[in-house]
Amino acid sequence: MDLSEIRGRLQVITEEITASEGEEENEEAEEDEFVMVRNRNLSSDPSEPPDAWCSDCRVPTHSKPREHTHTRHRVVSLSNATQEIKSELSKCSSSLAEKITQMDNFISNLEEIFITVEENFGRQEQNLEQHYNDVLQSLSQRFKENSAALLDEKKLKLETLYGQLLNCGDVLTASKELIEHAQELHRCDNKHAFLQTVIPVIKRMEEFPQDELELKVGVSLDFAPPSSDLTEVKHMMDSINALPAPSAPVMNPQVAISASPSSLRVCWSLFSDDTVDFYELYRRQIFEDINIETLQDASVLRVKETHCVVKDLLPNSQYEFWVTATNTTGISPASEKAVYMTVPSPPVIKEHECVSCLEAALIRWDSGNTNPVESYTLELYEDGETDNAVTESIVAIPTCECVVQLQPWKRYIIAVRAVNIAGASEKSQPMKISTTGTFFHLLKETAHPSLCVLDDGFTIIYPDKDLSLSDMVFSDTTFNSCVAVLGDLIPVRGRHYWEVEFDDWTEYRVGVAYEDTQRSSYLGANATSWCMRHIRTPSRHKYEFLHNGWSADVRITVQPLCVGVFLDYDSGTLSFYNTHLQQHLHTFRCCFTQNVLPCFALDKPGTLRIHTGVPTPSYITHTQA
Repeated sequence: MDLSEIRGRLQVITEEITASEGEEENEEAEEDEFVMVRNRNLSSDPSEPPDAWCSDCRVPTHSKPREHTHTRHRVVSLSNATQEIKSELSKCSSSLAEKITQMDNFISNLEEIFITVEENFGRQEQNLEQHYNDVLQSLSQRFKENSAALLDEKKLKLETLYGQLLNCGDVLTASKELIEHAQELHRCDNKHAFLQTVIPVIKRMEEFPQDELELKVGVSLDFAPPSSDLTEVKHMMDSINALPAPSAPVMNPQVAISASPSSLRVCWSLFSDDTVDFYELYRRQIFEDINIETLQDASVLRVKETHCVVKDLLPNSQYEFWVTATNTTGISPASEKAVYMTVPSPPVIKEHECVSCLEAALIRWDSGNTNPVESYTLELYEDGETDNAVTESIVAIPTCECVVQLQPWKRYIIAVRAVNIAGASEKSQPMKISTTGTFFHLLKETAHPSLCVLDDGFTIIYPDKDLSLSDMVFSDTTFNSCVAVLGDLIPVRGRHYWEVEFDDWTEYRVGVAYEDTQRSSYLGANATSWCMRHIRTPSRHKYEFLHNGWSADVRITVQPLCVGVFLDYDSGTLSFYNTHLQQHLHTFRCCFTQNVLPCFALDKPGTLRIHTGVPTPSYITHTQA
């Protein structure tokens, strides 16, 4: 039966199961309908529809039944029941989807095994044919050798017999000639002539029998049996019936929950007819840039089982594995190579670069891995919950930052996981986020070289001693005229509030600016910045509210030593307040086409301190409302 027939039968079985489930659902529906009708009859007012759900009987009911049908049962509202059943349905759907994925993986594995069976059969058939051809070739060669030896022996015997035959013929001819000569002498009447010639003839006849005449056959009539040493052939024949070498194993694909940052569980399959003494598992790390220098020799592990936990690996790295099987006859061909991957290392949250406001937080982190990962998952829960269960997860985050929506006036604990095809990493070290106000940090890469930001990250100093131009290092992001620095405000277009504290003699500029505001320009002197400026004169403190080089005519009688800055994107306003007096100083009204950043500058040596995460004062929120 081929794979298509198997799939056809599986489809038929699936349809039968589906039909059976449909019949059961119809029966359950009829039973539920009956129970619903019965419960309606038992309710206090049969005309009213059911307003509750019995979790024990799993039927609709009334919250106040006339009779005690569900009084001892767990009865919940229809909305809660709907949520519970939807949650149960979601779990069942997830479980079914996981089983479908497992079946797909199993079918893929079966297809690979089918292909491997065909390949191994072809290889085994070829080996068997080659084996028998070798035996036949050896027997044919032995036959040719023995036939040639037998032919040589026959030729030698015939040559020997032919020589004896010629010798006998010569002796016989000489004997006949001697007899005929004797007979002629016997018929001779001349006695004188007879006596003169007969004596040599008699002497010759007397000497002739004395010559040794070989009348024995000089060769054997039998042939020597050919060599019958068939040890080699017998060994070849015996090897055909011996234990065969194993077929090539089949590497199984990587499954879920089989990897850690430093280990992998690798599995493979073997056919039941094969006998194996041990396996040799080969491993080699895969690099993105393959060249001769980075190509590593494979590591080998000898194992007895068809699985192995390989340790001492690198996180978020790919490895290729292949395996051979060995028994007393020999070693199998190597399996196809399979790629496995370790899970990533946990990311590292950059706490000093995370910013937040009342409704959201921007979380930034380092990957923690040398190789890129597929995505990240951010998990959060409210601080103070007893079970510390994750209340929200944001998945498939492609970069190392994410804006997450939060509830005001809460404290959250946030952690991040790195994800690749092998799974998710362990959680990063958690970080606490508070949504009591707007929290940001300063972008030190924008600071003028003469400006110092202390270790607390929120105190700015312009020293009395200026740096020489040769000691100043400027870049495209640093301010080069105005001794200023930008803050990293969360890009959420809502309401934001922070405060700036000064000494009474400090000359400063505070406000907001676009991120691409000109670094060679002073804050407030261009169309991309809005700021409040304080100038000391011999006679008084002067305050300006600058935008594009123009200032409104505003008189401030009491010097503010702490200024509150309130940014409201919705109303398009930027307001300044004297926090000690709860006094409104000035409001810019404009439509911000881009997200703005807090900006701070010192026109002369001095110090200012920034306070973030401060709740917006009620006198400001009431005014805005």
